[in-house]
Amino acid sequence: MKLNYHPPHLILVHFPAALLPMDWVCAALGWYTHNPTFTAAAYYALAGGVAGGWLAVAFGFMDLLRIPAERPAAQRTALLHAGINTGVLIGYSVLFFLQWRQPMLATATVPVLLLKTGLLLALVAGNYLGAQLVLKYRLGTIDND
Repeated sequence: MKLNYHPPHLILVHFPAALLPMDWVCAALGWYTHNPTFTAAAYYALAGGVAGGWLAVAFGFMDLLRIPAERPAAQRTALLHAGINTGVLIGYSVLFFLQWRQPMLATATVPVLLLKTGLLLALVAGNYLGAQLVLKYRLGTIDND
């Protein structure tokens, strides 16, 4: 699917790729400094990363369905990319929901920061596979779609 020659999935993936690490940075700064401004910034970065992530998933799923059966290596890579990044997004969505349900934003704890570190590492792995889809398999490019 294209939007004025631009694939929406490739546009949208930059929001969670930027906002979810920013959530970690702000949450860690909030934990370290006990400054509620960093905690609030982390919350809003998390909200934007989760919202942008689910939009990217929706458009990515449409792109996944369009990969021809004659390209099994691209299909395998796309499925692995989708599985990892969807799992990461589910984890972040749970964290967001738990914060959203609290009457007041709580400063991140060390276990939460460690969980977010693991989610970020998985996000990097999933995004690496997404880059392989574009650079190696030429999916989402004008000359291939």
